Amino acid sequence: MTTIGSTVHIVGDVRSDEDLLIEGRVEGSIQIGNAALTIGPRGRLEADVRGKTITVRGEVRGTISAAERIDVAASASVKGDLSANHVIIAEGATFNGRIDMGRRTIAAKVARYRAEEERKRQ
Repeated sequence: MTTIGSTVHIVGDVRSDEDLLIEGRVEGSIQIGNAALTIGPRGRLEADVRGKTITVRGEVRGTISAAERIDVAASASVKGDLSANHVIIAEGATFNGRIDMGRRTIAAKVARYRAEEERKRQ
């Protein structure tokens, strides 16, 4: 697992195909391939986030899309829409947005993401 530490501030796009823990600050977009993303308790994101499984323990302002699952912990604050087959929001979490658990919508987003990645590789 790769960690973006609490003193790191990234402005731009983050892409990874391995598990990632974010304890720092990211402004931009985050795209994790077939891996897990965890936003730690000190993590602060102003970003659109895509990944296989996403766990939020910190703060996210932006859209979160997961191919499989999104877990929003009691310590989390999310302002933005969630899209995944499974969405879990723990008691005590702060959430302001919409939840889309429609399989067609999620499949379309995953297909668009994969097509974008393929075009970038060419």
